[in-house]
Amino acid sequence: MSKLRSTPVLRHQTLRALAAGLCCIAATQTMASTQADSYKSAVLAAKPMAYWTLDALAGSLSGADFSGNGYNATPLGSAGLQTGLFGGAAAGKGSYLQVPLMPAMTGKKAVSVEAWVKLDASMLSTSGAYGSIYDSSQDNYVMYLDKANGELRFKVATANGYAERPGASATLIDKRQGEWMHVVGQLDPNDPAGPSAKIYVNGVLRDRHTAVKLNSALPVGQLAAIGADWNKGTPNSFLNIGVVDQVAVYDKALSEAEMRQHYFLGSGKTFEQTAPNITSMAKGFEVIAHRGNSMFAPENSLASDRQAIALGAHRFETDIRLSKDGVAVISHDDTTTRVSGVNKKVADLTAAELKGMSNALPDVFGDKYKNERIPTLAETLQVAVEGKSKVVLDVKVNNAGAAMAQAMAETGFDAKQAVAFAWNDTAAADLVQHLGEAEVFHLGFVGGFRAAQGLDARGAFLDGLVARGIDGVALSFTDLLNGGEPFWGDLLSLANSRGLRVFAWTVNEAETMADLINLKSQRMINGKVVDGQLSGIITDDPGTALALVSSVPEPTTVVLMMGGLLGLHLRRRQQCRH
Repeated sequence: MSKLRSTPVLRHQTLRALAAGLCCIAATQTMASTQADSYKSAVLAAKPMAYWTLDALAGSLSGADFSGNGYNATPLGSAGLQTGLFGGAAAGKGSYLQVPLMPAMTGKKAVSVEAWVKLDASMLSTSGAYGSIYDSSQDNYVMYLDKANGELRFKVATANGYAERPGASATLIDKRQGEWMHVVGQLDPNDPAGPSAKIYVNGVLRDRHTAVKLNSALPVGQLAAIGADWNKGTPNSFLNIGVVDQVAVYDKALSEAEMRQHYFLGSGKTFEQTAPNITSMAKGFEVIAHRGNSMFAPENSLASDRQAIALGAHRFETDIRLSKDGVAVISHDDTTTRVSGVNKKVADLTAAELKGMSNALPDVFGDKYKNERIPTLAETLQVAVEGKSKVVLDVKVNNAGAAMAQAMAETGFDAKQAVAFAWNDTAAADLVQHLGEAEVFHLGFVGGFRAAQGLDARGAFLDGLVARGIDGVALSFTDLLNGGEPFWGDLLSLANSRGLRVFAWTVNEAETMADLINLKSQRMINGKVVDGQLSGIITDDPGTALALVSSVPEPTTVVLMMGGLLGLHLRRRQQCRH
């Protein structure tokens, strides 16, 4: 066979294609350079204390500080060069930098740590307990992957020894695997909720921890590392499943406008393009205020409950225990330590003694709610009656049904307006026996449902709950999502087919709220396609959740119970009462 010879025309076409490709590469590089320059200008305009672009030296990692304050970092590690946000260099996967002591930060009452992070594997696959992004010595302000808690966290500690750790869930972070994320952790003494530690991802607030004790200066000494933990002078906890770039530290809390501008300039995406969106929502969907409006007022206090009602929450949730004299009282913990600062067991105190104790959460709110006291269930239900509110009663003991029924009778609260949470079979039986028409939800069902193999077995498991008088189930949103569609798909459709409602707790991040509300399953059950969706979410931040759901003009209708199932369900409940 003869060889194909290159002709002048072919050579010309090849040269043209090559030239076009080179022009395209040059244009891309020019765009990246312009984008990098614009981003750098915006960061410098915000006046950082230190700013490491990491790629100031072409083709190599750099520790030069571009803030002008001289905090030049030292590149370390033997890993190969990693590609950065704008095509330059980034730290991670064994390459890291030691950041010098920053004495100018000592005594400040505000801090922001800003970075771009890209993970190439699930956050929970990090090889160690932690994966450090920016880690100051003594852990004064730290951005890191926390494997055990399943969050990308920002920890800040103040000179008085107090610390908070707001976090963005692994569920949210893993959705962005392989993408550059803009992450900002900050201590903000002027947050409207009070002194707060916060974390933002892509310009959106993901978590806020408010505490009056955060109104304190940062401690002495901020020797740090980028891409590793430099605590006590030994590098460890490397960022081994991703890279970090464009790191800046500020002695102030960046404004949301600044953060969104930085996100836009670095990614080319606007906040509106990434805002959460609800596309499908169950009819009758409920936003349930967890321990009241507990992000902004002391949990389980009457003030918190009243705030939740004023916001328009469909229900507020509260926690039930029994006092020494058998009265239903409100407390999540079995001691009063956290809410009052006094270490006493709830079960060892009478209702009168508990009513004399503070419910102000002094570590969080200081004396802002100093007049709040630990309430009884009757007092809480009276607030619900006055506010025409429904409730969720999370029962922490197994024998509170009779005392709860008494509180309802005293206040005239209609049991039909209550959902009662039982954590095990014993508590569920007690609540079904004593609470009349209240809905009883089972919270200890997850293990048994997960262990049942196949749709029929899982349906039979739920049938067992129905036979015992259960009206719904509730579980943590992480358990729901981490099980994947095979788990939540079976649960939502099977629950709907049996007249069981499903709630998920405790979700405080708008994007995750939207993800949960949008979940929709379909299963073929008894020859018919049955949809399933969540019936409600429980949140510390009902204001955000209500704003989100109010943007949906017309909720979609979940498939109705077939063949008179709803009527059978109601008759079954009546039979269970006898």
